[in-house]
Amino acid sequence: MQVFKAMDYISQNLCFNPTLEDIASAVAVSSFHFHRIFKAQVGETIAGFTRRLRMERAAMWLIESPRKDITDLALRVGFSSSQNFAKAFRQHFSVSPGEFYRQYSAETKSKTGNVGAEKSTYSLRDEDMQSGWQEANFVSASIVSQPARRVAYMRRFGAYGKETCWLTHQDLFNSFPVRTPLQPAGMICIYWDAPEVTLESRCRTDVCIELHDGEKPGRGVAVQTIAGGTYAVCKFAVYGEHLDTAWDIAFAWIKNRGLTRSDIPCYEKYYNETDVALDYYVFDIFIPLKSTPAV
Repeated sequence: MQVFKAMDYISQNLCFNPTLEDIASAVAVSSFHFHRIFKAQVGETIAGFTRRLRMERAAMWLIESPRKDITDLALRVGFSSSQNFAKAFRQHFSVSPGEFYRQYSAETKSKTGNVGAEKSTYSLRDEDMQSGWQEANFVSASIVSQPARRVAYMRRFGAYGKETCWLTHQDLFNSFPVRTPLQPAGMICIYWDAPEVTLESRCRTDVCIELHDGEKPGRGVAVQTIAGGTYAVCKFAVYGEHLDTAWDIAFAWIKNRGLTRSDIPCYEKYYNETDVALDYYVFDIFIPLKSTPAV
């Protein structure tokens, strides 16, 4: 559990380039053996994990804001200069920041199903998006203030997909023997990484159940708090083949309104109308926003 908390702390503090001592202190463990425990569970050293996330965060900012000043970008991921940042970026991706963006634009212009970028294959004009909305059964969208959510969760590493979510959800519910398993209502899936820049094997999915006041999770289950704040909430009712399309449309919807996604993870929350046996899913996509639109 402490390893998961350490991973989350690193993700949330990349601009400070946290040290082993910072991380160990934040999760209340001794740093003496923690780096060994972390590597054994995650498959990366703490330094390597932190460095990779800094580079991946920078890469996503390049994709989303290609005109961003390179020095500002370097500072946002904890580098003291644009030269140091450019060198580290090239070491990680084998290309310069500028070349990375050019390659991404040329090779993945039509890629769908991501949960990290605002990029979409749909036109930014609402009237031109209607066919896509109908195809994916776009139900509604709004910008709302969400409370923080205290959830029990299990974390899985690997390619994003419904198989990972539903199998893990069963395991999670089985750890709550006193609950009536009203599946899948209330199931939440948090996606920490962007598959455009993160290897499938490294992508983190947290499958969650929101906890009642005073409720404690089962043994071996971690607890976290999903950040509250302003979110774009897009509701869909889709068959499995259109799950990726739903995400693409949700990001197009926020970009069409001049909104910018914040750096905290996106998540899904499912309704009870979902029927896994029929491969049919009714759910909200929650995209955290940096700002609300002008009224």
